[in-house]
Amino acid sequence: MVIFMPDQPHKPTSDSEAEIWNAIAAFEKILEALPNDRVSLETLADAYEKVGDHTRAKDYVLRLTQVLIDEGDEDAVYDLRKKIQSFDANDPHVKEMLARIESLKPEKVMAVVLDDTNTLTRRSANIAGEISFAWNLLQAKKLTQEEYANIVHDLSENSSKKSEVPVSTLHVLHDRVFPAINEIIAFVAATCNTPIISLANFELQPNIATLLSVEFMIMRGAIIFDLMGEDALVGILNPYDTQLPTDIEDLTGKSCHRFLVTPEDFDDALDKIKKWHHPPEETG
Repeated sequence: MVIFMPDQPHKPTSDSEAEIWNAIAAFEKILEALPNDRVSLETLADAYEKVGDHTRAKDYVLRLTQVLIDEGDEDAVYDLRKKIQSFDANDPHVKEMLARIESLKPEKVMAVVLDDTNTLTRRSANIAGEISFAWNLLQAKKLTQEEYANIVHDLSENSSKKSEVPVSTLHVLHDRVFPAINEIIAFVAATCNTPIISLANFELQPNIATLLSVEFMIMRGAIIFDLMGEDALVGILNPYDTQLPTDIEDLTGKSCHRFLVTPEDFDDALDKIKKWHHPPEETG
């Protein structure tokens, strides 16, 4: 499958919006080949909501819900019910979908506790950021159209699985034994003004490395490996994620200095940190 990015139908007003439109174009191409791809439907619903196109966001939520019904994933269907209830109650498509949900298993519907969410999944938003990473490499001619399409496919597929490591563009390149991965890492480091470091050269400290949750480290591809005064030194996998420093500062209260790391180096450090978060049980 080769993905050709169409002209964007709206003029982006910021770099972040441009990244969202790039992700939208990529995932819509995936849906042309895989109309029932859950991750693509989730991502598009979330992305269109972010750019303010609530009609298309609603359409993708309804499409996703029908796929979940067809697959018999009732828990996921009920998790979306409150989202659907927030749409225009007079919309016939909304009415029809709510009726389908209610007809599944009424006793289960009553027992489900539903939470308000602004996005369908954080995972989808982060995958959009990884696709933007790959898109930047394509624009810089570091990837061919076919290589880019393969990376987008792998990101989409990997994000649908439970993973103990980040779903990242660099991980996909590593797993595919991409011959120019070192050249790409050097290019990204220079382009994003993010120095390359090796986490293996640092003595990780439990009180520092556990400032972030394992879930956050896996979701966002970030590890705090040391402190410089009150500032956090962070090994990252995606320097194009400009929101990451703000999110880390919000979580830790520390300013963030980012350094690019290789995926295998990241995974080795993550394995050590997981043991501090979840130490093995003592045997008597």
